[in-house]
Amino acid sequence: MKKDLKIYKTDEGRRLILGHYSKLLGNVGFAYKERYVDTAYGKTYVLEAGDPGRPAVVLIHGSCSNSAAWFGDIPVLAGQYHVYSLDIVGDAGNSEENRLDQTTDEFQRWLKDVLDGLDIHRAILMGNSLGGWISLKFAADYPQRVEKLVLIAPAGIVPTKTSFVLRTILYLMMGEKGRKSMMKLVFGNDDIPEEVLHVTRMIGEHFNPLTGALPVLHDEKLSRLTMPVLYIAGANDATADVAGAVKLLKRLVPQAELRVIENNSHVVYDTMKWVMPFLSSNTR
Repeated sequence: MKKDLKIYKTDEGRRLILGHYSKLLGNVGFAYKERYVDTAYGKTYVLEAGDPGRPAVVLIHGSCSNSAAWFGDIPVLAGQYHVYSLDIVGDAGNSEENRLDQTTDEFQRWLKDVLDGLDIHRAILMGNSLGGWISLKFAADYPQRVEKLVLIAPAGIVPTKTSFVLRTILYLMMGEKGRKSMMKLVFGNDDIPEEVLHVTRMIGEHFNPLTGALPVLHDEKLSRLTMPVLYIAGANDATADVAGAVKLLKRLVPQAELRVIENNSHVVYDTMKWVMPFLSSNTR
């Protein structure tokens, strides 16, 4: 854990990002509760929605983000599940600002602490990008605690493309021009809502992202994923070889349901049309 690393470039930048997040939280169109869970890596913010008597779904957002990334999906999920949306520690949300080390098992131990603190013994895990990587690693280490696994454009199945890593380093050095190029790389040619672009620009300007390629799980770990798995990714994902990931999953996780969306890059939208049928199916 890198406690001395400043995740925000300035105090003013921190105020702007968290202030905007607070404004978004105040205007959601669904009922929710907020709580903090103590972990070995700092307090973790949890947004809770839905009936506590229903099965637990745990949502983990991508890098440079927070639970606002799920605001369009939470009302759909909360109709049938008890939803817990986590702000990753060390990211641009309400959890503690401790940056974890992706080359160790800190992220999956953090998630275990959160689930233990919430008294969740078994849950459906759904992760996007970095959150998909965390979910993947946790499911491989603690398969008995994962009922189903939903991976949306996850890292960790195949290596991050070298071209993406090099471009990221270059764009981080180019200021506003680099941020625009980075957005184009990640969003592709999709028509992005202005609010999403606004938040992405703000975080890009004021936040220090987690850098470096995320480690890939070895074949032996991937084969531990014996639970039902749904994989969703864009065919033109700039970060990873999606065709290679599909081939590997077919071999090592044969029960996985695979959804590749043509023409999309790394950011994938409108996933509930696949997620909800997958969650309700008797695939266990």
